[in-house]
Amino acid sequence: MKRLQLDEKIDLKFSPRLALRFYADCRPHALQTSRLHKGAILVCSGSELVEEALGIGVPVCRYQDGTRFSLRADTFLEDSDENPRLVKIYDMNGIASKRFRGMPIRRGSPTAHFLKILEKGYRGLRGLRIEAAMILNTLSLLGMRNDYLESRSKGQVAVTYRKSSRGLEIKASLDEVSCEGLQSIVFANEQGGKLFNEYEDSTGTRLHGKQIEPWRTIRAEWASLRSRALGVGFRLDRPSGWLIVRGREVVRDRISWSGLDLFCEKLPQTLEYSVEIVGEDAC
Repeated sequence: MKRLQLDEKIDLKFSPRLALRFYADCRPHALQTSRLHKGAILVCSGSELVEEALGIGVPVCRYQDGTRFSLRADTFLEDSDENPRLVKIYDMNGIASKRFRGMPIRRGSPTAHFLKILEKGYRGLRGLRIEAAMILNTLSLLGMRNDYLESRSKGQVAVTYRKSSRGLEIKASLDEVSCEGLQSIVFANEQGGKLFNEYEDSTGTRLHGKQIEPWRTIRAEWASLRSRALGVGFRLDRPSGWLIVRGREVVRDRISWSGLDLFCEKLPQTLEYSVEIVGEDAC
């Protein structure tokens, strides 16, 4: 397999209009996730649709001492057949941290406790969501930001992406991740929040725009997100033992993502699932 240099990128084309793009580094450098490594990025007519999102097929590990993301990764390509195989090895070495006007908010402080309560209301309780969102937006205007700092690595996750006729086959090896203090594993499948604003799932639920909650765990067998403006979207089936978390956040110039993340409270050794690219000319 060929190891990609950091300045390289790979496009897996589905039609003259649609492709999935992979970067060997952490591009595109958008908003708060600029330092984080991304997965597959939808490209339509040459434009990347990911905005601030993490892309498709990206591991996130939630620990008692903080959530871990990937600030470093190695990318390899095997293009010896019609369905290229790309492997990205994510080092889980970045921890989420909040800052207010450049100053870190210390974990366990009264301010951190207050923000945690606000975020629980914003993400989970319908009755408090509007009030919590207003406060969080105000704090954002005043200078509160999320940051991602390098920390001691919690291990590596090797993710294999293989192009199929309808989308992407994803297989992740999770046996190199530390179990100590682990609370849950999330696999992000996200694109831009401003663009992907239509949701549908196997239960018949249909949502649009602000109707899509920031974080809602569902038990549907499949779910999809679509951009009405572009006529393109993506859909995934729920793997056994995992839950789908639908979410969408658009907060001024700070946050813009929409996703169908996978969630598991235990640590399986592997994860396999498919993401279908949906569009009038996707196939």
